[in-house]
Amino acid sequence: MVLYSITYLLNMLGCYANKKTAKQLWYVVIILLVFMSGTRYYMGGNDVYVYEGTYNNAPSVDVVLKYLFTGINEGVNTNFDTGFILMCSIIKSIGFSYFGFMLIWAIIFYILMVNGLKEFVSDWAPFIAVFMYKIMFYDTFISIRQGMTIAMFCFMLRFIRDGKWYYYFPMCILAMLEHAGAVILIPLYFITHLPISKRFITIYSLALLPTFFISSYVDISDAIINVASWVGRSESSALKWTGALEKISFIHTLECYIIVALVLLFYDKIINNKKQKEAKLALQMLLIAVPMFTLFRDWIVLTREKDYFVMSYGLLMGYLFEGKTTSVLSYDNEEYGHLNTIGTNNFKIISLLFFAACLIGMIRFVNAFDGGVLRVFQTFILRDGVSLFRGW
Repeated sequence: MVLYSITYLLNMLGCYANKKTAKQLWYVVIILLVFMSGTRYYMGGNDVYVYEGTYNNAPSVDVVLKYLFTGINEGVNTNFDTGFILMCSIIKSIGFSYFGFMLIWAIIFYILMVNGLKEFVSDWAPFIAVFMYKIMFYDTFISIRQGMTIAMFCFMLRFIRDGKWYYYFPMCILAMLEHAGAVILIPLYFITHLPISKRFITIYSLALLPTFFISSYVDISDAIINVASWVGRSESSALKWTGALEKISFIHTLECYIIVALVLLFYDKIINNKKQKEAKLALQMLLIAVPMFTLFRDWIVLTREKDYFVMSYGLLMGYLFEGKTTSVLSYDNEEYGHLNTIGTNNFKIISLLFFAACLIGMIRFVNAFDGGVLRVFQTFILRDGVSLFRGW
């Protein structure tokens, strides 16, 4: 917990530091994130051992490619997506051990995420706070296949913004090869058609709020099975997709609606920041997240898909905090310019509450997962007999 907390607090300080110091702190934080995600030693529940076995038993690259293009299976583990097996085979063929694979995986993950979001993020501190609370542990320690597709989605956001479908859809196929759950990314290309007026967001969020109480009566199993079958899942696997387990808690719904409330309260500040196209897309991502925390909160498939969208929290808070107490854009209309500021007191109160909430959420997750096995960080760097390379 010490390393997590130090990383989190360094990131938080970046929100209050000057531009030069904030950039230096950001570099330190990213290095620490790569270190934690990439050098963890058997941290992440039973999935770690499953992934290790899959990696060590991955066949040669040509065997995987033969299966991918011809369907002839000469030793490919069909319990995992072919793209993931191919990634394992490529890294294994270079001579890396499972631990080397995890470090390379983490480097690729953060390169994709950072490069993908650099045009979207106004302030990295609130985004990293949300990332460490909502995404880092589950998607870089535990469910690493979905984690990689999330990083790919970060990179793909620019193609949605710019309307470059000829880049976006091929990357969707690559993401689906890594993890079939990325099928949700295909219809997301059309997310830009969602209205984002203040009036629409208000009506939309208020209309969905009562569905929280009827979510247990919502049955979308047939739709889920059809989608699972469409992406090539077996009948038994498709049925697993409908397991209504891990009902999402009220806390996560409350968090979502707090973000919605802040968006409505400071709508002009967010929508009129210098990254206007990016802000609109972040708002549309938030709109997709709302029904996942209300109407569909019983369905494990959709509650896992939420990780593609909760990153919008960090993006939107970054737009809110941008410029802190000064106007981001210059306007002749003094009154309208005032709407584009947050104010010193508002910034201090909201930012401190925000960072405190994310910190508490992170600590809560670390302590709750598998009885607290993530609490003390373990790195393979300090372990004797562990190497990045096979046979060493």
